[in-house]
Amino acid sequence: MNDKILHINNLEDNSSGFFSNGEISWKKSQEEVWAELENKIIRLPVDNPGRIISIVTKLAAAAIFALLLGLSATFLYTKTVVCVPGENQIAQLPDGSTVEMNSGSSLKYYPLKWIFQRSLYFEGEGYFKVTKGTKFEAVSANGKTRVMGTSFNIYARDHNYRVTCITGSVKVISNSNESVLLNPNNHVELRNGRLVMKTNYKTEKAIDWKVNQFDFTSRPLQEVFGEIARRYAVDIKLQPELRNRSFSSNFSKPESVEDVLDYVCKSMQLSYVKQAENVFLVVKNNQWQN
Repeated sequence: MNDKILHINNLEDNSSGFFSNGEISWKKSQEEVWAELENKIIRLPVDNPGRIISIVTKLAAAAIFALLLGLSATFLYTKTVVCVPGENQIAQLPDGSTVEMNSGSSLKYYPLKWIFQRSLYFEGEGYFKVTKGTKFEAVSANGKTRVMGTSFNIYARDHNYRVTCITGSVKVISNSNESVLLNPNNHVELRNGRLVMKTNYKTEKAIDWKVNQFDFTSRPLQEVFGEIARRYAVDIKLQPELRNRSFSSNFSKPESVEDVLDYVCKSMQLSYVKQAENVFLVVKNNQWQN
């Protein structure tokens, strides 16, 4: 609105006679505004055609600018899908592709640009089933994944970036432009800024979360308890010295968060205390903190 007003003020400076007999209110409808402008153009003296052409040209330029600005704003419209902690959710994309999202994940894309550019921004964990077509790109903070039509799993949280190819083929590109091509049963992880690929990977390990399973293989406790916290929509605090301790196990998701905390803590010689509703503290045995 301010841009429009500024533009009209500039026109008034250059052609005060044109606007001297009236004031255009931007609260009027588009049809009313143009009707008023048309009436003013008609009332201009016919002995000055150059002035009429100049004013009409400026008005046409203003209309084109407003139209382009509106189209630009329309194409920049984004849609964001957020999967809150404690829930799983399936996001439907305009071309029929789907993203099954794990707890605490989000994606964002441009619906009106989708037919020209199948690209989205994704953070969290999700299982992608991509409809065949033009290039499809999923961008995250630490890398991006490109496909044509396939299924794969992405884990993109904090500094972690892991991609597992289920069907088809997947190209994974790091922020340093290192790239690898994954085929079915291939898996890649970002480690110290480099992509490390595994072949003959058990893909069910990557998508166990879809069937309410926990699957950790040599994962730091900070990541383990972070995943548990998201899946149960709770807050789990961890003593700093415990964050990088490694944990490995595969188990079904229990009904309560207390049950899974019991299981993990006992296997790691740890204890936990409930500090408040949905807030837990994990410490070494016999080291309670208030």
